[in-house]
Parts: sequence; C-alpha cells; structure tokens
Amino acid sequence: MKIVIQPNLNNQRGAATLFTALIILVGITLVTLTTSKTVLVETQIAADNYRTAQAVAAANYAMDYGVNYFDNGGFDQVTVAGAAGSDSIVDVVTVPGLASADGRQTTTATLTFNNAAGTRCVAAGATPSMRSGLITATGFSDDGLASRTISQCVVTLPVLRNAGPQQPLIAQANVALTGNARIINRYTNTTIWSGDAVSIGSSSAMETYIKDPTVVGTLTQTQLLDTDEDNNTQLVSNNNLGNGLDIIDSDPSLGTLIGLDFFKNFFNVDTREQLKAMANSAGQSYTAMSSAVTSPVKSGLIWVEGNQSMNGGTIGSLTAPAIVIINGDFTLGGGATIYGVLYVAGTYTIAGTPQVIGSNIVEGTNLATGLPASSPIVGGTGTISLVFWQNIEGGAANPPKGLTSVVGGSWRDW
Repeated sequence: MKIVIQPNLNNQRGAATLFTALIILVGITLVTLTTSKTVLVETQIAADNYRTAQAVAAANYAMDYGVNYFDNGGFDQVTVAGAAGSDSIVDVVTVPGLASADGRQTTTATLTFNNAAGTRCVAAGATPSMRSGLITATGFSDDGLASRTISQCVVTLPVLRNAGPQQPLIAQANVALTGNARIINRYTNTTIWSGDAVSIGSSSAMETYIKDPTVVGTLTQTQLLDTDEDNNTQLVSNNNLGNGLDIIDSDPSLGTLIGLDFFKNFFNVDTREQLKAMANSAGQSYTAMSSAVTSPVKSGLIWVEGNQSMNGGTIGSLTAPAIVIINGDFTLGGGATIYGVLYVAGTYTIAGTPQVIGSNIVEGTNLATGLPASSPIVGGTGTISLVFWQNIEGGAANPPKGLTSVVGGSWRDW
C-alpha cells in the first residue's frame, strides 16, 4: 500500500510573504535613491541659479558704475599715478565689492573701457577719444564660480548746436558795456555778434582783438586762450577806432529770434525743461549760484534757476569745461572765472574783474512776461576779460559732465 503525504500549505505562506516584502523593500529603496538624486540635482540647480543671479546683479552694478563714471568726465579722469587729471590713457577702474546685508557674502566685478577704433562702438579708421567707446562689465558670484559679462556703447550728447558758439559774445539785442572790457578771439575774425546795436563808443576803454595776422604757425591752446591782450593779437575796435569788421551788429537773423527760439538756436533741445532735466539728472541743477560755485570746482552741464550773481570762485577748467545756463538775469563780478559757455536767459551785467574763457550768449528775455527785456541786455562798468574758446564741447579732452548717453541697441549680455 502506497502512502501519500500531503504538504502543509500553511507552512508555505510565510515564504511568499517574505518574498513580497523583499520586493517592496527593494522598490522603496529605489524610490528613495531616485528621490535623493532628484533633490541633489534640484539643490545644485538652485545653487547655480543663485550664483548666476549674483553674477548678473554684480555685472549690472558694475555697468551702472561705469556709465556713471563716464558721465562724470569720460574715460580719462585720472593719471596712471592716480592723481586727478588726464594723461591720454584710458583709466583702469576698480569696482567696489557688494556685500550682503549681514556681511556674509560679497560679490565682485571688473570693469574695462575700450575706445579703440574698430570696436563695435568706434568705427574703423576713426580717431579714438575719451568721449565715446565700449564699457564691458563682468560680475562674479560670492564664491567666484559663476560669472556674467555685459557690455554697451556710450557716447557724449552734442548739447550745443553746430559745435558751439562761433564768437566770444553773442547777444539778441543791444550791447552797451561801459567798463574796461577786453574781448579776444584768436580763432576767427569776429568778436561780437548782436541782433541790435553794439555801442562800443559808450566805453572809453573797451577793446576787441583778433589774432595777429603776422604770427606764423599754429598757436597752442595756452596761447589761444591767453587773457593778456598784448600776446598774439591785433587791436580792431575801441572808442577811437569805432566798431571794426570784427563786430557784427543789428543782424536781423539774430534779432528776430525771441525767447525759446533764440534758446533753440544754440542748444539741441526743444524746450528749456529738457536741458534743466539733464542737469538735474547729473545733480547740477541749482536755485542759488553759491551752490554751483562751492568746492570742488564744478564742470559739465550746470543749470541755475532765477536771477543770480557770481562774485568770485571758479566754474570749469581747461580740461573739464562747463556749460552754465542762468535762467534769469545775471551779474558777473569780483574775480570770478568761468571756463566754458555761459548762457544768460535774462540780462547780463558785468562788475568787478571777472574772466570768461569760452563764450557768452545773452538771450535778453524778461522771463516773467516772455518778452524781450529792456535794452541794453549786456551792460555794466566792470573789467571783463572774455577770451573765445572754439569748439568747447568737442575740443576738450574730456566730455562735459552730465551729457552721457548709452547707445540704443548696443547692450550685449554675451
């Protein structure tokens, strides 16, 4: 007789449970590993994005720093030794680091200027200057692992129309100085341009001078702007000689320009407010002349609102001239000195012994009524030395402060 032993199925059920649990455990392990890897990757991506954001912020900060630097005098404001001035060498600028609020993180950036011909900002064959070029900024994350480079072109806005005035003194109406004025122009043969009469005979000592025709060769800037009327000049007009050919007066093309039309004849703007806004953006719009004369010496575009007087101090320099707009009447006296263009919207009175190395433009408008002011619009008993400086805006080594413009479409972030 054959005996068959039946297996106990209850004993087999534990092995199946163990096998199932093992599979589940392996699955959980795989899911955990995959999740951990995903978290690590996402953490790395977040860290990279944070570093990139730091680098982008640092680069943008450096670019703003560079544009502001250029706006304050171009690419050549200091010498190699670090002293203020210009040496015809593009400045090397160090950008201050940016620290976080808690001081634990500091981002850095580099800044370079390039005014060489053949770059995308300066045409090939052009003469390089400190008045336009390429600014390149590179920002770094706090650990230095990420960097971002941006660049753009900057130029100097031509605020003065037709490269600036062509005479030392321009007036919309009558000029009647009675003091010992010296008006010198060693560039061209005109000294005064007026829309009305120039009464030089009312002064026993006023004189005008042009370059001595017997002088051979080209004069240096120092010689051209010399305030001594005895050097390289020829007397043309005075009380005895009368108005010479250097004086253009009663010119209807100038005399018929009233108010804003006269203003626009000398500036590349449509309104006075545009120029005032530009000066304001450069931090050089004032309501008192004393603010414009305070140390350090101001240069670039300066707007002063209302009737004003200047009895001393200096504005501008030979390397950094100024464009000063007085939106009212103006009295220039004492030993005051201005290098650049002085535009007076109202009447202009000379007192003391001031100097203007550049050009005077007098609109002669009564700003309260908008009508021409009573003649003469240029007068006074002072002893002014007015020496013409041609092409002030374009001829100076450095651009005037406040006249920077970035070139549209020149931004690159690669």
